[in-house]
Amino acid sequence: MKEIMIPYIFIVWLLVKMGVIRWTLRNAVISISIGATIAFILFTAHRFWSPADLTDSSTVKAPHAVLSPLIGQQVKDIYVTHNQKVKKGDVLYTLESKDSEEEINSLKSTLNAIYHKSESIKKQIALDHKNYQRLIKLNEYSAEMERDDLLVRIERGESELMATEAEAEATTASINQLEWLNERNTVVAPFDGVIGVVNIAQGSRLGNLYLYNTNKKFVEMRVSDQTYRHIKKGQFAEFYVDSHPGEIFRGRVNSVTSNTGEAEISVRGNTQSVSQHVGQNGGTHGRTIIIEFDEPAGYDIPLGATGSAWVSAAKPHPALGFMDIIGAATVRLKALKAYFSAL
Repeated sequence: MKEIMIPYIFIVWLLVKMGVIRWTLRNAVISISIGATIAFILFTAHRFWSPADLTDSSTVKAPHAVLSPLIGQQVKDIYVTHNQKVKKGDVLYTLESKDSEEEINSLKSTLNAIYHKSESIKKQIALDHKNYQRLIKLNEYSAEMERDDLLVRIERGESELMATEAEAEATTASINQLEWLNERNTVVAPFDGVIGVVNIAQGSRLGNLYLYNTNKKFVEMRVSDQTYRHIKKGQFAEFYVDSHPGEIFRGRVNSVTSNTGEAEISVRGNTQSVSQHVGQNGGTHGRTIIIEFDEPAGYDIPLGATGSAWVSAAKPHPALGFMDIIGAATVRLKALKAYFSAL
């Protein structure tokens, strides 16, 4: 923020050197008072209507998927390395199948036997129906008891057929479930992105793998609590990051965080100690906002890169729109400082 006053200081210095202003006590007090007033106005405008991140903590982030073998499943083979870019569907690693292939083959053999049994029952039912029709045609020459026995056999066969079909459906469901679980042993990339640090090794039974979605990068920027009510979705924003010193990127406000980590309560349900509460919340935290942006062609802004950003916040009157110059100038001066620091 103090860099904004450099032009005023330079102008006063020139006026003194050129003799336009005599450097007396009176003129010094007037010049300093004017400078302090301008600084106060600029600070107020920056704070409320064109907020800039003076902490240089604006950070490039991206949503990520946690691809984990969880507990108990052993990593078989790993096909990626640190910070590797992958495409959707690429195989990342595989897990041990835990004899699922043998179990699937066993169930398929059982299902085949059930189908054969079902066909046999169908043929027996058809034969019993045929014999029953013959006895009906014989009429008084056939015994009623014999006809009743055939009807009972037919009903029993139909019941056995229904039980066999139910058994076949249950076996098929078990096969589908095992095949689904077996497919999950091959972990593939759910989207285009970049792998984080590969912290699992072959044979590991515990660990995880991070895949960052580089197509949905965003910037998280801190704003003061006083600025919170002036920030709206869709407002214009600019930022720079130290990885690209001297360059300015543009974006739009996506949203304001509805809560921060200080609002979290312990999952154990225990009461937070007073000293811990005061220690974490004694200072002013502010809020953070999410700035969405489209990465320019040919650029690859690294995740985790930090810098500063500013937002064109809501103003009391459209005539005050010129105050956006303050936020824009602040970020550009910081980008220039980052450029000279990188030399």
